[in-house]
Amino acid sequence: MLNSQLQQQGFVIRKADNELREHLLASYRSELMAFCDSWNDLPKDSYLLDGGNYRYRRYSVFGYQNKKLTVLPYEPHYQTLDYNNLHGGINRHLEAWQQTSIDNPVLLEMIAWVMQQINSDAEQKWRIQSHQFRIVASAESTGKPTPEGVHKDGADYIFIMLMQRHNIEGGVSGLYDNDRNLIEQGALENLGDLALLNDKAVYHGVSEISVVDKSKNGHRDVLVLTFHQDTKE
Repeated sequence: MLNSQLQQQGFVIRKADNELREHLLASYRSELMAFCDSWNDLPKDSYLLDGGNYRYRRYSVFGYQNKKLTVLPYEPHYQTLDYNNLHGGINRHLEAWQQTSIDNPVLLEMIAWVMQQINSDAEQKWRIQSHQFRIVASAESTGKPTPEGVHKDGADYIFIMLMQRHNIEGGVSGLYDNDRNLIEQGALENLGDLALLNDKAVYHGVSEISVVDKSKNGHRDVLVLTFHQDTKE
């Protein structure tokens, strides 16, 4: 359990042969590949307010309790301006996850791993905001994984896993303390590289991506799950 590290340091980064990646590859290889392939069918994000045309995404909200995942009723994605000074204050009506991705056992395995690190009470209810992101770049334009800059998500914990990097450079993740001093940086580079963040302890942001081979487009695919303790009775 990594909870003590999350409370003291504010983050955990696992790359190379991390235990979750190795478990998924050993027990769910074909399902993991299918999960990654679902990033090829993300609709374009029509809410970018910086004039960009570089983000594709899906968004759904799940409930989790007693090792069971449920799909909560549709809701638009909303953040306050305090957490997102670019896209906050508006309801963003985003397309939901495909049912095949929700039903893929890889998703539940990822969530179960996070729960092993942050929560010992199976009865605790959690609300999970779930984002599939693809950021694209071309010879003519860069892509911005976090156009709002260094920020918090207003969650308890944030899970980020890289699905794929293709023909890009950049995309360096930075972690900052609550005074916005840089405390860690590095790129998630390979399938299964992950970061688990205590959102109350750290800010985060990711640098722009650009293509390496300018004759081809590039992209960065990530899964982002934000975990919120449900305190409602």
